[in-house]
Amino acid sequence: MGYLITILIFVLLFLIFLLLTVYEAGRGVRFFASSRYRLDTKVGRAFFVMRHVDWGAWSAHLTKTTLEVIAHDVAHGTLMAVRTLERGLTRTVRWLRMRRDGTLPPLGEGRSRIERAITHVKRSFDIR
Repeated sequence: MGYLITILIFVLLFLIFLLLTVYEAGRGVRFFASSRYRLDTKVGRAFFVMRHVDWGAWSAHLTKTTLEVIAHDVAHGTLMAVRTLERGLTRTVRWLRMRRDGTLPPLGEGRSRIERAITHVKRSFDIR
């Protein structure tokens, strides 16, 4: 039933359009003339652009630019992950050196969360 109503609405709109164009042609008057002239101008410009743009070059440029942005984002994300890993490894190496040299600070002072977590696990299992 919904399809039938939709089809009837579109048929009615088409008939109204045909009657309006016949009326305008007979009287020589356009309804909403200024709005329709502006619309005609915009549509004319759009067709001009569509006919004169090199769509192959445009799509190649768009593809290249998109791939460059994706490659940049992937490289940036990888760099940030590597730097995060580097910081953690640097802290761990510093902690291991201080432990070897016997210069570890007292518990909880100047240590990162991971260092405190490692110490906590070692004490839990009584590992020296």
